[in-house]
Parts: sequence; C-alpha cells; structure tokens
Amino acid sequence: MSNSVSIDFAKLLENPECYNVKIIVGEEPNIEEFKAHSLILSSRSTYFKSALSSRWARVENGITIFNKPNISPSVFKVLLKYIYTGVISAESNEVSFVDIVIASDELQLIEVFQRFEEYLIEDESNWKQMDIVTVLQHDHFTSLYNVAIKLACKNPEVIFKSEDFFRMKEAHLINLLKCDDLELDEIEIWEYVIQWGIENTTSILDDDLTKWTPENFTDLKITLSNCISHIRFFQMSPGDYAKVRNQFKDILPDGLDSEVTQYFSDPNFKPSVNILPLRKHSFDSIIINSKDAGIIASWIDRKKTPYYFTNIPFKFKLIYRASRDGFKIEKFHEKCDNKGPTLVVIKARDSRQIVGGYNPLKWCKVKVDERSSLLSNDFDHRCKTSNSFIFSLTNRTIPILSRVSSKEEAIFWCRNKGPCFGLQDLRINSSNSSDIIVCESKKQSYEKKILNKETFEVEEYEVFQIIDERFPQRINGMFQFSMELLKEIFQFIVDWFKESFKEKMLEFISYILLAIRVTMFICLFLTYLCLTALLFVVPFLLSYLCFQYIEYQNMFAFFGVYLLSIVAFTLGCCASAFFYFVICIGFGLIASLLFPDQDFEDFTNFLLCCGLLSND
Repeated sequence: MSNSVSIDFAKLLENPECYNVKIIVGEEPNIEEFKAHSLILSSRSTYFKSALSSRWARVENGITIFNKPNISPSVFKVLLKYIYTGVISAESNEVSFVDIVIASDELQLIEVFQRFEEYLIEDESNWKQMDIVTVLQHDHFTSLYNVAIKLACKNPEVIFKSEDFFRMKEAHLINLLKCDDLELDEIEIWEYVIQWGIENTTSILDDDLTKWTPENFTDLKITLSNCISHIRFFQMSPGDYAKVRNQFKDILPDGLDSEVTQYFSDPNFKPSVNILPLRKHSFDSIIINSKDAGIIASWIDRKKTPYYFTNIPFKFKLIYRASRDGFKIEKFHEKCDNKGPTLVVIKARDSRQIVGGYNPLKWCKVKVDERSSLLSNDFDHRCKTSNSFIFSLTNRTIPILSRVSSKEEAIFWCRNKGPCFGLQDLRINSSNSSDIIVCESKKQSYEKKILNKETFEVEEYEVFQIIDERFPQRINGMFQFSMELLKEIFQFIVDWFKESFKEKMLEFISYILLAIRVTMFICLFLTYLCLTALLFVVPFLLSYLCFQYIEYQNMFAFFGVYLLSIVAFTLGCCASAFFYFVICIGFGLIASLLFPDQDFEDFTNFLLCCGLLSND
C-alpha cells in the first residue's frame, strides 16, 4: 500500500464517515466500540468476510453490529490499523505481543501473525511474564510453545504460582516435568505437582491430609499417574524424600519407595528403574538457579526489587566447583585468587541449607594496596570493604541478607583456608580428608546470623567471577549515540546544501548587516553623548599626568601638553571611525557585487553619501 493511500485510509479510520459496521471489543470493564467499513474489512480479512454475514452479526438501522469479547481493545486497535493502512506497529510496553499473535491468528491476518511471532522468537525481552502462561494454553503455536517452555524453565514460578496453573492441561505439565533444565529443587517440583493433583481431583475437598480417606489417596494416585514417573526422586536429598515418603507413600508407584530408600542407604545399589539425570539449570550452577542469581545481583547493586533473569547486569562466570575441581584448599586458591569480585555459594551436606557470600575485591595472597593490612605473616591478610555481604537462601521465600558491620574485618585471605568472610561469620576450614570440608558460621563482623548451627559439613560449593557487563554496554551506547549525533549533523549539512546556497548566503549577510547597523547606532549615540566630556576631561588627565613627570613646571608647558592631547585623542577617534566605516563599506560592496539584484537600500545610500557610487 503506497504511503499516500495509507495516509488517506488512516484518516478514514480516525474519522469514519459513512461507516456501516460497529465492532464492540473486550469485556467489562474494558470495552471499546470501533466504527469501520464492511468493504475494507471483508477485502482485507477472510475472517471478517464470513463474520459480517447475517449468520454471525446482527443489523440495526443499517449498521452491522459485531461483538468480539475475547480480544482486548488495545490489541484490536493495532490490528484495525493494519487492516486500514498496512502498517504493523505496537509498543511492547503498551500491549502484549502474544495477545497480538493469538488475535491475528484468529482474524487470519497472516502478515501480522508472522511479524510478531518473529519478534517473540528473536528477542525474549518482548515477553511479559503472563505471556508464558498464555502460550502454554495454545500449543498449536509450535515455535512459540517451545520458547515458552524454555522461558518457563528459567523462571518456573511464573507458571507454578499463577492463577491458571491449576487449570493447566496434564500434557503441558508433563512437558514441563520432562525438561532437564527446569530451575527448581526437585522437592519444590513435587510440592507443586501435588497441589495441581489435589485441585484436579474432585473427591478431595480438604487440604488437611489428616482428614483424608484412603479413597482420597487412591483418587490422587490416579490423577497423578502420568506425572509421578517424571519426578526425579533419586535426585532429592534423603531428608526431602523422607518428607515425600511420610506424607504420600500410598500414591507412589509400587516398588519405587523401597528402591529409593535402598539407593540412599547403599551407594553401590543400582535400581532396576531408570534414574533420571539431575536437572541442569541454564544458569551454570548445581546449587542456585537464575532466580537466585537475580536476587543476589540486586543485593550487589543495592536494589530493593530483584532483577528479572533476562535483565541481570552481571555475568556469573563459574570458575570453581568443588566436586569438579577438587575439595582441597589449594584448588580454591589456584582457581579463584586474583580473579576480581567473586560470589561463593555453599550447600550443606544432607540438608537444604544454602549459604554464601559476595567479595567485591579479590582473593589475593599479596598486599596490593592500602586497603589490605598484614596479619600474622606475609601470606595471610585482611581487606577492608563496606560492600561485601553474606546470605542464606535456605528459605527462598524469605532469604537472609547480612551486610558487613565491621568493614575493617570484611574479607580475609588465608593460605590454609578457603573463602573467609569476617572473623568467623562464614569460613571454609581445611580438613585432613580430601573430600570432606567443614564450614564455620559465627556472627562477628556481619550484621546478622545466617545459620542456626555454627558448623556443618559442605556437600558442594561453587565460586563465580562477577563481571559487570554494563561497562562495555555503556561504551557501546556512547559510541552509538556519537554515531547518531554525527549522522544528524551530516544530514543537517546535506539538507542545508540541498536548499539554495544563494538564499542561505543572503540570509547570513543580512544578519551581518543588521549587526553592523545596530553597532553603528550604539557607537554614534555614545559618541554624541560623551564626546564633549571626552574632549576636555581625557586630555586634561593626560596633561596632568605628563606634567607630573616633566621638569618644566609652568603653565605654558601644561597647556601645550593639553592641546597636544586633544589633537592626539581626536585623531585617534577619527582613525577608529574611519577603520569602522571601511569595514561597513567593505561588507556593503561585497553584498552589492555578489547580489546585484538585491536592494541594500541603507548601504547604497550610505555609499552615495560617501561618494563611492555614482547616481547612475
């Protein structure tokens, strides 16, 4: 559609003269009425060609009335604009792209559907949280469905804590459970599945398990029969599985309980059932997930609201994992010393306890600046900072953040210990065993206590190098801004030269002439006003000063100098005026020669008065 035609149709949409269709869109309280033309709607959309027939719409006073409650007014406005003008445009902060995709698919607007589907596939930032839930209810959008599953794995609570979770179809829930990168602890996944099963079992009317009958457990087992096989019981901690066993042993598949129990008690036992692998989080950690990383990133930046996983400004680069690189203290120092700011996360053995700390400086064995002060020897020292903190993610609903209270004792480097925060607030000690290490946590240098017990065995711990990715982004942003500015300047110059150069020069010279006229007027006014005083006062002062420094102290000498001063001052004024008038005449002559067809009336008269131009 050409630009002029598009503009004309846009005007017709804004001022719908001779309309014959009224479309009522949305549901209470968000309802809007749109006026349109059946000929345009039918020719641009096969959906409307059928929908506006007498079978689907009613006619009142010659106007076709059509209701569309399942599309929001903001989405329909985008689609109606496309129907009239061919323009596809929408701001992601104003309307959901997923809603546009669903509506354009229903209205059979193929170009709009393809364009916004492409937006969503190529850029995950175009997704709103509820879009994930919406797409999982429309699995016929295969490409979008796969992206939604991927996003749901990164931020699963968007699904599991939504109001629509309990209405989710079993097939969609199973697709989520099959994902190896679903970023939740297995016990949490189990708890959500149980909640879904209870809500979808009609015979269960009470959440209190003590009030359940054996039939209730049997019905729940039937409801979850296809889901339970995708729960990774063997990847739970023994304590977590004990909780599952105590509450829901009756709904587990036959023989599963005995095999899981024996698997935990005997490391050499090989179950007869297939053991599903440990879920691999897209965030490279087997202790924390991307949501935890968002919370920690907000603590680093001292923000009150956690970062969403797509907006974390830091890169968490895994540089050490104890189970992979070795539990020896030497391995920690080999991998982590002199790597800049780091994050340490620790998982306690046979427990869900997760603690950690952030070091904004670096682990180093040499004194690098005035922030470090030596302790007992040249290899152990402490570093001063007010930006370090320790934390606990044991209860992810209410995480504990403890910032440093004694910044002189914030960070310690010890050759025979692992990471040390404070005097004893969080410290990994050495051990005679190569695979068993002990962590100590006693409140001393930080604000809060993060654990109830003071020592525990470490099952796993990881160290991440924290890289602030905003610096290169800012440099890139400044470069892009500079390029855009240069582009605008260049475009301005090109546009300036595209116009008449003669007109531009004429305008420029006119401004110069105006400035000269104003300056001349001011100078003449000051001259007439002050000339009399200047002719007497200034020479007198000059004469008096000269008289003070000459030997002939008589009246004749004084008046002689006085007269000479008057003459000198007058000649100086004349010379200045002459020089100024020469400049004025020069500009006038240049203007007259360059633009002979222009009327410089004031300067022509001036030149005539000076005798520089003839009356001809």
